[in-house]
Amino acid sequence: MIKATLLLLLTWYLVPRMTRRSAAERHLLWAASLGAACLLPPLDQLLPAWQPEWARRVMLMLPSSLDGSSASALGQAADIVVRANGVESTPWTLGAIWPMLWTITWMSGTCTTLLMLAVEAVKLARLARSAHQETNGRWHRVTADVAHVLGLRRYVRVLTSARSIVPVTWGFWHPRVLLPARAGEWRDDRARAVLMHELAHVRRGDWAVHLAAELICAVYWFNPLFWIAKRWLCRESEHAADDEVLGLGVEGDDYATHLLEIVRAAQAPVRAWSPTVAMGRAPHLERRFAALLNAYANRRAITWWKALAAAGVALLVVIPLGAIMSARGVAPNIEIRTANLPAITQTATLPGSEPAAPAVRNVRAIGVGDSSEPLTRPEVFEYTTPALYSDEARVRRIEGLVTLRARVESDGRVSTVYGVVKGLGFGLDQNALVALRQWRFQPGTRAGRPVAMDVEVDIEFSLRNEAVNELIANDMATRVGPGVTPPRAVRMFALWPRRSKIQGTVVLDVVLLENGTPKIVKILQSLDPALDESAIRNFAQWRFSPAMKDGRPVKIRMNAEVHFHG
Repeated sequence: MIKATLLLLLTWYLVPRMTRRSAAERHLLWAASLGAACLLPPLDQLLPAWQPEWARRVMLMLPSSLDGSSASALGQAADIVVRANGVESTPWTLGAIWPMLWTITWMSGTCTTLLMLAVEAVKLARLARSAHQETNGRWHRVTADVAHVLGLRRYVRVLTSARSIVPVTWGFWHPRVLLPARAGEWRDDRARAVLMHELAHVRRGDWAVHLAAELICAVYWFNPLFWIAKRWLCRESEHAADDEVLGLGVEGDDYATHLLEIVRAAQAPVRAWSPTVAMGRAPHLERRFAALLNAYANRRAITWWKALAAAGVALLVVIPLGAIMSARGVAPNIEIRTANLPAITQTATLPGSEPAAPAVRNVRAIGVGDSSEPLTRPEVFEYTTPALYSDEARVRRIEGLVTLRARVESDGRVSTVYGVVKGLGFGLDQNALVALRQWRFQPGTRAGRPVAMDVEVDIEFSLRNEAVNELIANDMATRVGPGVTPPRAVRMFALWPRRSKIQGTVVLDVVLLENGTPKIVKILQSLDPALDESAIRNFAQWRFSPAMKDGRPVKIRMNAEVHFHG
């Protein structure tokens, strides 16, 4: 939906600035944009994920709250179960009921909108049945002449009714034009001008476009940009039909006079929900008069092949745009368990073992440019969460460096992690990211003043350091067991990304702090870099009641299994 909104915003910005383009061209752009915006959300779910390098880099630089791919698909709920040695989450949490409430609200709005349109359609059908079909020679002759000039081969029925307000038209294969009962009193020039306008709508297929726009707005009723786009679409269709009338030789001032007198004779405004294309909609008449009297306006019409070409270009744009996904991965329904999982690694340093080397091997400042001012790079000074091994990497006995690129602010906080420059895989890259996000730095300085800097950090994974790092990570955490009241999930709200064909399990090592906030320690079992990241980010948003021992909240260590159903 974010992509569709941005597309409509771009069109809304561009169209008013297309003053040298004809109304037909602007109408075509609005129609193509509205159709593309309608297709983007379903294509976002149906197309295989495409992750170009430029999109990955852009999304990695954005805060996670702005990541469009994190938004759950409409009606897609996370299947979440939490168990930790008897801990049972309540089913009525915000995260559990929000997708259901949103689905009910969306369906209610759509059904209400469609019902309102259906009521107007029934009224129009009754009006058409009670209307009188004009068969006299005058209307038949004028209609045939105008249809011939416009190249319209379909038979158009001309109806009159005392209940009609202004001329309207509807229908595609069997079009109808409904005129007020007073139309019989019109002069020939006015009757011809009105039929030119209405048959121009028929030739252009405006009724089908208008009806499609109404249905699109019924589906996306919650987004005001769709309604704005539909309103501008209808306005431009009227301008385009007016241009065709002037193109057939009618003088602009004469046609404006006919239009004004028809609207004055109307006793009520045209309903906004009427499933027709109406000649005399009052809200934008001033704009129409100005356009009619503008001798320098572009009045170029759109041919069918140009319309088809525009539709083809729109599809060529919307398909790859719908397939683009961000760098933060994709996730389907999720099941989380914290019982009967692999035990947390119990390690200890051996007596007489040599001291472990620090895991941070190097921190390099990048992009600082040439400067004559003294420059110092950031340095790690708070190292409470070391980068730990995953089970798979430990079994494979993988060692080496993981290089990450991040931004360290002037207060020493890591604000943005751009990504992995050089990785080892098997969960080590994500574990390095987990650790880096929790470190504090001594900020870099320029001329003695703390400044924000982009840095590359080399983090070493060495099996000989694993025991010490595990002891640091345990951090005096209590195990859930006898005498410990286990925690309970109290807030499970998280936005899960779109579905993926990848299935499997990510196992996290988690420390639950005294206030019930989870602190991700490492990934025990990796699945996919994007899904690992999704599991970490979403589980970190959960909140628990604290574990209790002897009446006091305690910090506990537990494992969490995140299963991706695909």
